[in-house]
Amino acid sequence: MDANGALVVNDSFDRAWRRVGLALDRVGFTVEDRDRSKGLFFVRYIDPEKDAQAQKSAKEKESFIDKLKFWQSSPSSASQPTYRIYVADAGANMSQVQVQNAEGAAEKSNTSKKIITLLYDQLK
Repeated sequence: MDANGALVVNDSFDRAWRRVGLALDRVGFTVEDRDRSKGLFFVRYIDPEKDAQAQKSAKEKESFIDKLKFWQSSPSSASQPTYRIYVADAGANMSQVQVQNAEGAAEKSNTSKKIITLLYDQLK
């Protein structure tokens, strides 16, 4: 990892793009879209720790009548944040993988660090 929180991969862009795509599938990210010409994967990531806490607090607040409303759907994926996984050519058979927010700015949150760590584990 470099100082900006990006992951440096010892592969050319073509190979890194393919490997990152496979790693995202293996880890279980929901890839909504991809734009190879720009080097972007648009993904949704549910932090397991935050999701477990949210489900626990929602169940504690749920009344008996709420439990009977089986026809209502659970909270949708619209509440899940969207991230961009940016793969860029770094020259000399090197590529860089960075997590960005939905607007395209570098993401510095703990969640982005978890995403980079998961990708690192799959790409090593």
